[in-house]
Amino acid sequence: MQGNEIDLEGNKLVVVKLGHTDTDDSTCLYVPSIGLVVACDAVYNGTHPFLYESDRKGRLEWIAALDKIDALKPLAVIAEHKIPGNDDNPRNVEETRQYIRDFIRLNDSTKTARELYDKMLELYPDRTCVGPRPDFAFN
Repeated sequence: MQGNEIDLEGNKLVVVKLGHTDTDDSTCLYVPSIGLVVACDAVYNGTHPFLYESDRKGRLEWIAALDKIDALKPLAVIAEHKIPGNDDNPRNVEETRQYIRDFIRLNDSTKTARELYDKMLELYPDRTCVGPRPDFAFN
């Protein structure tokens, strides 16, 4: 792809480079004409974020990526990882950011991966897992 814009029937679609989110080199797609962000792997909605590929530095980069999405002032944010039927409210950006902040805080204060796991489930009992369990990384 040349540049970061796509024209779709007269509507501009902007590819936004986010950096590290749940993996390296993440992007999102922004549609300015309707205030839509297709957040791909950057925003999670009702599910536990995949933190396995993130150390502390990566988690802070993920928070910075979420800041980039917020700066677009979207009216709707579509998360790739979500509970079917959940809305696409932009508040999911902040909820993902807060989840990561909580993980960082608890990772710093717990002694074992199991303790971290239990404390995160205590904080977020209503989130579902994308797999058989949340993929917490204890780094």
